Amino acid sequence: MANLLKFLIAVISVLQMNAGFANDEAAPARKINVDVSVAAELMPDDAEQWILYVYAARPDTRLPLSNYKGKLSELPKQVTLTESMYLLPHLTLKQAEEVVVIAKATKSKNPHQKSAEDLIGYSAKLSFASGAAQTARVEIKGADQGATK
Repeated sequence: MANLLKFLIAVISVLQMNAGFANDEAAPARKINVDVSVAAELMPDDAEQWILYVYAARPDTRLPLSNYKGKLSELPKQVTLTESMYLLPHLTLKQAEEVVVIAKATKSKNPHQKSAEDLIGYSAKLSFASGAAQTARVEIKGADQGATK
């Protein structure tokens, strides 16, 4: 009986140590709180017809790791981008150490189609090395230079 009790205490101790180790290893979910606005002179009269995409991407890319879709007429607005807001499960905020937040407004119903009318803004570069929760500010300030005419 004494040996069984010692064995159970040893098993419980190992389980408690492993549980604590697992909790220490679990990284908090990444998120970005974004204040999004548009320059007043760029707000179109038909802003309700414009689609707003706010997304995080690795610097110098446009592949969304987390994204939000709304209407340009909602601005100014705060949006929270999270790890669960991905398009592809293998490309999320968890896979990037640095990101920028992009806010794009377009009349196109196809997010991949580019137009000379599209409006865009970028945040400064963010690094998750400084924490899982980041904040950003993006102002849509001009035409999307990457769009075709």
